[in-house]
Amino acid sequence: MKKKVYPISMTVLWGIVFATAMRNWTLGICMGLLMGIAFGLLDSDKEDDEEKKNKK
Repeated sequence: MKKKVYPISMTVLWGIVFATAMRNWTLGICMGLLMGIAFGLLDSDKEDDEEKKNKK
C-alpha cells in the first residue's frame, strides 16, 4: 500500500491542476488520471508478488 500513496497523490494533484487550468473538471480529472498512470498508479500486482517472494 505504501507504494500506491505517491501515484494516488500525484493523480489528485494533477487532476486539480489540470481542472483549474483548463476550467473543465471532467477533462482535468481525466488528465490527472493519465498522469497518475504515468507515475505508476496501475502497476501490475505480479511485480509486488515477486518482491514478496524474494524477501522471504
